[in-house]
Amino acid sequence: MSDEKKSRRELVEELALLRRRVIELENLQENHRRVEEALRESEERFRFMAETTGDVLYQLRYDSMKYDYMSPSIVKLTGHSPEEIDAVGFRKLIVSIEDHGEKNLSMEAIAKNRQDGKTGEYHADYRVQTKSGEEKWLGDHSFPLRDSSGQVIGSVGILTDITRRKKMEAKLRELNRKLERLATLDGLTRVANRRSLDRFLDLEWRRTRRERAPMALILSDIDHFKLYNDTYGHLAGDDCLRAVATAIKECAKRPMDLVARYGGEEFAVVLPNTNADGAVHIAETICREVENLRVRHPESSTGEFLTLSCGVAAMVPREESTPEALVAAADEALYEAKKQGRNRVVLKDRGR
Repeated sequence: MSDEKKSRRELVEELALLRRRVIELENLQENHRRVEEALRESEERFRFMAETTGDVLYQLRYDSMKYDYMSPSIVKLTGHSPEEIDAVGFRKLIVSIEDHGEKNLSMEAIAKNRQDGKTGEYHADYRVQTKSGEEKWLGDHSFPLRDSSGQVIGSVGILTDITRRKKMEAKLRELNRKLERLATLDGLTRVANRRSLDRFLDLEWRRTRRERAPMALILSDIDHFKLYNDTYGHLAGDDCLRAVATAIKECAKRPMDLVARYGGEEFAVVLPNTNADGAVHIAETICREVENLRVRHPESSTGEFLTLSCGVAAMVPREESTPEALVAAADEALYEAKKQGRNRVVLKDRGR
């Protein structure tokens, strides 16, 4: 009887244990169902976001260089479906690249760095050609995709249409260039202003000093310009200054030469790598060109038409000398040209 009671008790205990295990299994199955449901909802939310946003989400696997996933919005950006991108290769669409971290590298070198896990978080701007032939800018922001051992196996990222931003940046750069040009030009005559002249003179002085090359400067002054202004008015005077500036520019055409308004009716011509004889020749050509403008100035003591006086100086810059020495020499020569009767070219220490 005792053995029978024991056997029955063991049976009850085993049955209770079995029931507990059944309950645990049911709980595990319920938890698994909930996890699967949560995962499915999460995937649905992700796909909804991926398929409704204008950006392109992607996951790229490096061993095959194929996309595990690319959102359908790539069609709107490039005209190509995700399947076409996989077949053609996204790199085939890229016309140029502006990489934010690996300057001057080829697309192949950048791709290798990403595959080798050297890049980490990655930013780049791509100029791409769409299926229709239109060019767009796409911004790429991605992160390494690693396996359980930490090995880089791919990347996950987002492509964004930045075409509008790039166009605005290009317009801003062009505007800045225009502003910079305006800042260096004289507003009336459209030749270099005094600030630009001083900077250019200093730079060329240092260059020619290193190269032990000659440098020349012409300072010119319109003869009796105040009298011209008083006779014909300031508007005519402005026209006169513009005409003279244009004539001087026509005589100093080398890319290395600079024509500038020195102040009032005075103009300066900087002639790098030019000796005294060459500078005098250019100054005499300038005088002829201005006289050939046939701007009437009967009140002038030098003749019926507008004329110039020019002072010329040339030297090979030395360590102990400064650009101011060249300017002072040209200024002295100009003063001497006026003293000798105007409408002439005078070289420092030698008249012409």
